[in-house]
Amino acid sequence: MVGTVVLAVTPAIGQFVVFFGTLIFFLITNAQLRRKLIISFGSRETRLRIMRIWSDIEDNLAEYLGLVTLINVALGLITMLGLYLIGFPNPVTFGLLTIGLNYVPYIGPAIVALVLLAVGLVAMPTLALAALAPALFVALATVEGHFITPSIIGRRLTLSPFLVFLALVFWTWLWGPVGAFLAVPLLIVSFVVLGHLVPREEMNLPG
Repeated sequence: MVGTVVLAVTPAIGQFVVFFGTLIFFLITNAQLRRKLIISFGSRETRLRIMRIWSDIEDNLAEYLGLVTLINVALGLITMLGLYLIGFPNPVTFGLLTIGLNYVPYIGPAIVALVLLAVGLVAMPTLALAALAPALFVALATVEGHFITPSIIGRRLTLSPFLVFLALVFWTWLWGPVGAFLAVPLLIVSFVVLGHLVPREEMNLPG
C-alpha cells in the first residue's frame, strides 16, 4: 500500500517542484520582466494600460494569497481543536501541518489524511477510533475546498463563486493538482485583463 501511494504521489510532487522553481525565477525577474513588457509597446496610452493591468493583477493576487492564508489558518485551528477533543495525539503538530499543506489543493489534504490514518493505527486502541480522525478531516477539507473557499474568494474578489468552483473543477481535470493550485489565480488574471481591455459600458436607466 505504501509503495502504491508513493508511486501515485511522486509525479505530482515532481510537477510542483517544477512549478515552484519557475515561480521563484519569475519573482526574481519580476521588475525586469515588467519593464521589458511595458517598453515593448509603442504608444504611451498602451504602456499606461499595461501598467494598470499589471498593478491590478498584483493587488488581486496578493489579496487572494492573504485570503487563502487566513482560510488555511482557520482550517488548521479547527483541525487542531477536533483532534484534541477526540483524544488524538499531537493535535498542535497536525494543525500546523494542515496549515502548511493546505496550500497544495487535493495533494496536501490527502497527505494529512494519510498521516492521520497511519498515526491513528499506531496510537488509537481500535480501528474505528483510528479511522475517525482522517474521516473527520476529509469531510472538513472537502467542505472547505469545494464550498467555503470558492464562496469567500468569489465575494471578496468580486468573482462569481460558481465561476470559482467551475475553474477549480476544470483546471483540476486538465492539469491535476497543479491546475487546482493555479485555477483561481488564472481566473483572477483573466478577469483583470478583460476588465481593462473590454471595460463595461455604463448603462443609464430611463427616467
